[in-house]
Amino acid sequence: MTRLSSEPVDEVAEGLAATPVVSTSDSTASGMVRRSTRAHTGRTSLNVEDMAQTAEVAEPNVQKRKRAPVSKKTPVRDSGILKKMVAYSKGSAANEEDEIEETEAGAKRKNGPPKAPTPRKRPKIGFTKVPENVLVRRTPKKQPETPVQPAVPVLPRPEPHGAPPAWAESRQALCETLPYYRAFNSGAYTSGGLAHGFLLNLDSTAGSLMNEEIVITRAGGHCGRNEFGEMEQISDHSADESCILSFKNNMNCQYPLALIVGKQNTDCPTVIPHQYCVMDWFQVTDIWPEKKNAKVCFKFRFEKIDRTTKSWWAPKGSPEPVRSVALPPCAYKEDCYMCGESSKQIFEHVWMCLNNDCSEFWRIDGHEVTCPLTYNPVFLEERTHWRDEIKPPYDLAPRLPQPNSPDEASYAFNRACWKGIVCPKCKRCTSRRHWDAWRCETQDCGFTYNVPQPVLAPTALMGGHDVETTGHAVPRDQAVHPVTMQLPVFNGGWRIHTYELCPGNTITHFHANESVNQQSGGANELFKALQKDNCMGLQRFPMKMHAGTGEVLAQHFSLNYGMPYKYVVAVDSKAFSAAPTPIINALKRLNSAAKAAICDGSFVSFNELLAVGYFEAGKMGFHDDGEKELGPTIATLSLGGSAVMSMRMKSRYFTGLTKGGNYDPLEPVLPGSFLEEERKSLNARWPTVTADQFEQWRKALYSSRKMPRNGPVLLTMHLSHGDIVVMHGNEMQKYYEHQIVSSGKMRFGLTCRHIKPELVDPADHWKGIYELPDEDDDNAQTLALDARPARVDDPQSFALQDQNTTLADDVVASIVGEAAPSDLTNLVEPAKADSGTSALAKTSTTIVSQGETHFPVFF
Repeated sequence: MTRLSSEPVDEVAEGLAATPVVSTSDSTASGMVRRSTRAHTGRTSLNVEDMAQTAEVAEPNVQKRKRAPVSKKTPVRDSGILKKMVAYSKGSAANEEDEIEETEAGAKRKNGPPKAPTPRKRPKIGFTKVPENVLVRRTPKKQPETPVQPAVPVLPRPEPHGAPPAWAESRQALCETLPYYRAFNSGAYTSGGLAHGFLLNLDSTAGSLMNEEIVITRAGGHCGRNEFGEMEQISDHSADESCILSFKNNMNCQYPLALIVGKQNTDCPTVIPHQYCVMDWFQVTDIWPEKKNAKVCFKFRFEKIDRTTKSWWAPKGSPEPVRSVALPPCAYKEDCYMCGESSKQIFEHVWMCLNNDCSEFWRIDGHEVTCPLTYNPVFLEERTHWRDEIKPPYDLAPRLPQPNSPDEASYAFNRACWKGIVCPKCKRCTSRRHWDAWRCETQDCGFTYNVPQPVLAPTALMGGHDVETTGHAVPRDQAVHPVTMQLPVFNGGWRIHTYELCPGNTITHFHANESVNQQSGGANELFKALQKDNCMGLQRFPMKMHAGTGEVLAQHFSLNYGMPYKYVVAVDSKAFSAAPTPIINALKRLNSAAKAAICDGSFVSFNELLAVGYFEAGKMGFHDDGEKELGPTIATLSLGGSAVMSMRMKSRYFTGLTKGGNYDPLEPVLPGSFLEEERKSLNARWPTVTADQFEQWRKALYSSRKMPRNGPVLLTMHLSHGDIVVMHGNEMQKYYEHQIVSSGKMRFGLTCRHIKPELVDPADHWKGIYELPDEDDDNAQTLALDARPARVDDPQSFALQDQNTTLADDVVASIVGEAAPSDLTNLVEPAKADSGTSALAKTSTTIVSQGETHFPVFF
């Protein structure tokens, strides 16, 4: 059963005098309804054109007699919808003025009866033999030129009545500031089975609407580009999708959500003053499916909760809205005769079943709707009662962060202090760029806000069961095949573990303890000095490559010293001559650790240091330090809160396939990779078979097993305060990638590298020159950029032999407070046998086998 209206005849006559109306009391119309019913049962078929012709016959009778009053519950049929469907089914425009002329005698066609199409003659096809050496070029048939339609003038939108309570110029600032919207890529922000915010920006489609109190829009997603490069919906929405279920939960739980309008929205009745503007709190009142371009599309109707104040996006100078205690009438509802579900009359003059699982969904009298529909005015004007005692969960403009009590010292590094703020002066959402404070980016605003950052001890940042050990540290590293671990080395208070990921590529983890960190120039002094007055000048820099729009800042705060380091973040680089003393001390400490881990003559002193600061729960995702300017050795020092460093094989080498799905049989198959033995066997056949046969075998191999997206984590290292990690190997950064996830309140990571001077602008070489302070010698010594590596057979193997400088034993000893042994030749000799392998691993084996109890002091 299908209803074409829920309004009485008198209301239709007053509102739409030009639209012909058929009374259900008329015999012809009643017969048409009965025939329509029989069409559903299969006894009589009635197409759209027959219904339109029947309506044309019935209309003169309606025009001649006086309309009788009809009960408000009696539906009214309008033949205009049927005529539009006839016009669309014939491929013509759905404009009644172009196709149908209404007169007192009835509807008559302008151009008379349609003429039968002239049959086209099938052309004869002849074949001409063309010589093999003649190249035939076929000229494409010239397409008729499409006449250029005159551009429809777009009227400028009026200025808004007021200003938004919060706004942003970047998507990142919006998501980092507002607690009710954190969707960086999608329009809807859902979490915990509820919708908290919705962005109305690019997805304005036919049927979307926005006025001062009502917003109608489609559910997001399921879009792609068509053959013309235009975005359109390419697949059906489903009622079981998590996004749609979340909005249904909002409606059932009476949970409000905030709407945000973007600059590119075309439905807003006024000018949108900023890139993203917060509108107000809304409630979800209706969710229904439609059919657009043969695809099921779900729509949402939002209603503004606060109707006592005028919306800021209302046109400037528009009249104040009239408020009444009584709510307007609701739209007509009816149960579908097929599925039994009730549906509102959402569209004007027509009711239809809006259950997308029903066979009568989006159909009028058994025929699918193909013409545009307009919304029912009663549906747009209805209002839903919102109880006054239900309050929104957040302020539209969040308050400035501040500690709950003065004793909460670590609050300054909480996650809440990493997020953005809404400037109380200009209402702009501002991301936190600087380590020490928020600074509003609006020109001439000048607002600055900071939460005092006290100097914290490392023990104040430990969480969970983290305890600084007085003896040797507890080894919590985890390694899986094919990673191998050498016997540990115990050097004073250090516990030293060395792991080999593949031949010649090692990772050495120096576990610190309480006595090591408390030594003069140790981790405790460095950590305390780096906290004072933001001496490093850390800030968040924009990323060079990202999937978002506009500028996207890195999650961490950083600053580079020494040689310029070019990686995914466009970080500034300062010269070592301008670096604070703690940075130089950390550089000395990392140089000593790297030389202790690598004694095969391949180590070159560092000339760059990247300082990174993390607030609570900060992290740096999987990446590699494989830039061509870098040397094979990287060392990092962890200060403050604890962290977890993970290593895994890159997806390309783990699966053997590039992002484009290409396979190279000449690339090495690494130990522990996906289908390791099968790929080795396959690659061995490459020189003896054709490319097509090889590709056929390769597809059969990969189709036999489900391929994971990424490789498993091979090595997990738990970094505590004062720990050092040294990665070394020419292929380490090529085959593997790592990530850092901080778990404490605040943490610094200081990482040193060697930047190849020949690949850097000579004008920047001076930035990599630094002086190592020597507490025992007033004359500080300078490390040159092209320093030669230490000789393996040199008794002073941990001293950097160079024509310009030498890192003496007393300088090394000053770091740990002990004297270095004078003769370490017997401990370094085993490193000659296996170039590229950590000397610590060989030393460990040698010492244990000889049963010795003394250990060398590395730094």
